Amino acid sequence: MKKRNLLLIPIAVCVIACAAAVGYIQYHPEELTNVSQAVRAGDATKAALEAQPVGGIIYFSQNFQNTDQTTTMLDNTQTYARSVGANIPLFMGVDEEGGTVARVASSLGTTKVDDMAEYGKQNDSQQAYEIGKTLATDISGFGFNVDFAPVADVLSNENNTEIGARSFGSDPEVVSNMVSNEVKGMQESGVMATLKHFPGHGSTQSNSHEGTSVSTRTLEELQNCDLKPFEAGIEQNAAFIMVSHMTNENLDDVPCSLSTKVITDLLRGELGYDGIVITDGLDMGAVTDKYSNGDAAIMAVQAGADMLLCPPSISDAFDALSKAVADGAITEQRIDESVMRILTAKLEYGLMN
Repeated sequence: MKKRNLLLIPIAVCVIACAAAVGYIQYHPEELTNVSQAVRAGDATKAALEAQPVGGIIYFSQNFQNTDQTTTMLDNTQTYARSVGANIPLFMGVDEEGGTVARVASSLGTTKVDDMAEYGKQNDSQQAYEIGKTLATDISGFGFNVDFAPVADVLSNENNTEIGARSFGSDPEVVSNMVSNEVKGMQESGVMATLKHFPGHGSTQSNSHEGTSVSTRTLEELQNCDLKPFEAGIEQNAAFIMVSHMTNENLDDVPCSLSTKVITDLLRGELGYDGIVITDGLDMGAVTDKYSNGDAAIMAVQAGADMLLCPPSISDAFDALSKAVADGAITEQRIDESVMRILTAKLEYGLMN
């Protein structure tokens, strides 16, 4: 994910009392408090959480000035959230892949990790484990509990403009080995990992941030290559999987993040994943060029996504999902499934204590 305002909306918050009380919206802190740059959590943060309880916040380099400031900001925010949200804690997230995507290391001087392509050349399981452990230990010290990493894409197209050196490489067995061990190291160190970008963005050429990005991989090709690192991460019980906005023409004619065939049939059904599924940012061109905010939110939820990442308008997504439930286009059972996955993750990782 490139740097941008991010927002996660659990579908459940829109309609039923238990979800509203839990409050599973995840904001960029600037969106939460309506300031240009959020570097502290005080009265404005508390008031915002009282007015609109949320389930998490995701931070970027602009939010970090120094170690004390960052730790205090996150701690205060978590304290305020517990006080107004039935003692339900927040997902505190950050993109900390290493290499070119390292929000914390670039701002606060934590351990420098190279691009994953450098480590993929060595295919060292212990090294991958140590990367996950190091990243988790570094960011959890400030109060983060979710990392949007590792990248599980196999770089099969050398002209790929979106993934590049963020991937461990072009060999699915190597990528699987490294991803599996990084997830293990990260989650054993108390931080929830996120496999991205399902079902594998390494075969594309166009950048989905800017517009439509297409893959022509067949299901057999996916099974023999792109899906292998995700299967390896699932075996390590990766807490999150992020679904990409690329369109795989052999699976469906809509972006993967909006596709029932991709999320429910392939990820849930064939791969057996029952963790949290979130979309990539719904403010990206691959979605916004073709779908309204409301339509994209509804399609993602119907497809099986538990959380929506960065819809361009929170109110549009909220209103559209509320109406879809009222009209019966989205069932309460579909909502309850996502609520349980989110609560289970927070319980398993000790956030509820």
